[in-house]
Amino acid sequence: MKKRSIFILVLCYLSYTSIYIARLNLSMASPALIESDIMNKAQIGLLGSIFSVVYACGRLINGSIGDWVMPWIMIASGLFLCGAGNLVISFFPPYAAMMILWGINAFAQSMLWSSILKIISGLSEGQTAKKITSAMVTSVAFGNIMGIIVNSALISRFGMRYAFLVPGCMTLFFCLMTACFLRGIGERKRGEKPRSVFGVLKEKSIRAAILPAMMHGVMKDNISLWMTVYFVDKFVIDLNRSAYFVLFIPIIGFVGRTIYPLVYKLCGGREHVASVFGFVVCFLACIPLTLGIPSAVLAVICLSLIYAAVSVINTSFLSIFPMQFVKEGNVSSVSGIMDFATYLGAGIGSAVYGWSITKFGYEPMYASWAIFSVLSIFLMRPLIRAGTQNVSAQNNRSTENKT
Repeated sequence: MKKRSIFILVLCYLSYTSIYIARLNLSMASPALIESDIMNKAQIGLLGSIFSVVYACGRLINGSIGDWVMPWIMIASGLFLCGAGNLVISFFPPYAAMMILWGINAFAQSMLWSSILKIISGLSEGQTAKKITSAMVTSVAFGNIMGIIVNSALISRFGMRYAFLVPGCMTLFFCLMTACFLRGIGERKRGEKPRSVFGVLKEKSIRAAILPAMMHGVMKDNISLWMTVYFVDKFVIDLNRSAYFVLFIPIIGFVGRTIYPLVYKLCGGREHVASVFGFVVCFLACIPLTLGIPSAVLAVICLSLIYAAVSVINTSFLSIFPMQFVKEGNVSSVSGIMDFATYLGAGIGSAVYGWSITKFGYEPMYASWAIFSVLSIFLMRPLIRAGTQNVSAQNNRSTENKT
C-alpha cells in the first residue's frame, strides 16, 4: 500500500479516536458533575439517552446522505460541529442548553463512520478492505482508552471544564487535517445510483439484523456511560482510583476488536456466527453481575468480558456486514441503518437505566443484558442459515472455476 494511503488511513483512525475522547468526557466527568450539583444521575442518564437517540437518527440520515456526498465533506463537517459543541459545553450553560449541545455533539459524531468506510472502499477492495476495516474499528476501543486517560488527567489536574475544552480543540484540529488531505477519495463513481434507505430495507438480511443490533447497542454504550459511577457507588471508590478500574474495561475491548480477524476466521468467515459467539460470552459474564459481585476486581473482569464480546458483535454488524454492499453503492446507508438500530437501543436503555439504577441499583440492568443476549442468539438463526448457504454457494462457484 502506498505511503499516502497509509497516511490517510492513520488520519481517519486518529480522527475517529478523537470523537470518542469528546464522548467519554461526560462519563468521566459525571461523578464530579453530581458532586458539584451541576447535574444528578437522572439528568446524566437523560443526556446519555439524548446522545444515543440523536446519534441513531443521525446515522440513519447521514448514512443515506453519505452514499451521495463526498466523504471528506461529511467527516470534516462532523468534526467541526463536535469540536464547537464541546467548547461551548465547557462553560457549563443551563441544563436545557446542555441537552441541545450534547445532541449537536451526537449528530456531528454520526457523520463520520459511514464516510470512513467509503474511504476504505475507495483505497482497497475485497478481503483487503475487510482487513483494513477490522483494523480501523479498533479506533473505537482505542478512543475509549484515550478518553478515560485524557479526561481523567484533565479533570484531576485542571478541573472538569477542561474535559470538554481540550477534546473540543482536538476535534477542530482533525477537522482542518481531514479537509486538507481527504479530498477526492471514496467519491461516488460516475453513473452509480445507490438505493434509498427504503430500498435497502427490502433486503431480508438487513431487516433480520436490526433487532439483534439494537439489543447489542443496549449493552455497548451503557457500559461506557455507567462504568465510572458504578464503581464509585457500588464499591465506594474515589474518582482517581475508579479510573484505574474502568480503564481496564476498554483495554480488553481493544483486545476484542484486535482479535476479531481470528474470531472471524474460526467462525468460517461468517460474521453472524462471530456475533452469536459474542452474545454467548455476554450472557455468561452477566450472570455474576446480576447476582451482585462483592469484589471490584471480579466486576471489572465480567464487564471487560462483556465489552470485548460486544466489540466483536459491533465489528460484525457495523463494519463487516455493510461491506457486502459495496457493489450496490450502499455501504454508507447499510452502516447507517445498523448504527441507527444500535444507538436506538442504547438511547432507550440509557433513559430506562437512569431511572432504574436510582430506584433498584445496577443488578436489574445486568439481568436485562443477559435476557437480550439470549433473545439475540435466537433471532440470529435465520441470518446464520442464510450465511451458511452463501458460503456454500461461493465454495461451489470456486470449485467450478478451478475445474
